[in-house]
Amino acid sequence: MATTPSPESQPTAPATPGETSASADAPKQSRTARASEVGTSFLESLRRNRMGVLTAALVVAFVLGLLLSVLVPNKPGAFAMIILGAFMAAAVGFTVRYLSEAKGLLTQIVAFVATGLGVHIMAITGAASGSVSALEQFGASGPGFNDALLIALATPAISAGGVLAGLVAAIIVGWGEKPSGRIDLD
Repeated sequence: MATTPSPESQPTAPATPGETSASADAPKQSRTARASEVGTSFLESLRRNRMGVLTAALVVAFVLGLLLSVLVPNKPGAFAMIILGAFMAAAVGFTVRYLSEAKGLLTQIVAFVATGLGVHIMAITGAASGSVSALEQFGASGPGFNDALLIALATPAISAGGVLAGLVAAIIVGWGEKPSGRIDLD
């Protein structure tokens, strides 16, 4: 029974200086790939993760919504809500634009939804936790911050202000040259 020698056990001819050996390039490529995996930053790992951009957008929207809810005046006015909504749209829009590698319809939808939720949390939590003059006449006070946040999480997030701020964030993400002839959903 004759056995054929394995390719690893056969002697190989040395490569000439003008030639490159595929087997010599393979370890070099694997070392480069491992080095790039080890040296990745947190932001780069968010970019590579399929849900990283959405997660970052929701975290920015939620945290900024809670921080800005403190600035909502007791009697929310249109000017204050426009300014605070613009801050939210800019923060989420530029976060999504910076983290996403491909700018398409999907990234605009991510920015729209995250901004809408952030504006909703900011507006409802800020308005509900403020002093309610009708309750103060009877010596009672309105809900505290924790109860106001629960109210914001329990109510539907459809409002004209949230939609407008979400559209502004989607415009920020999609701003640039028009893609050539094809629609890119990623």
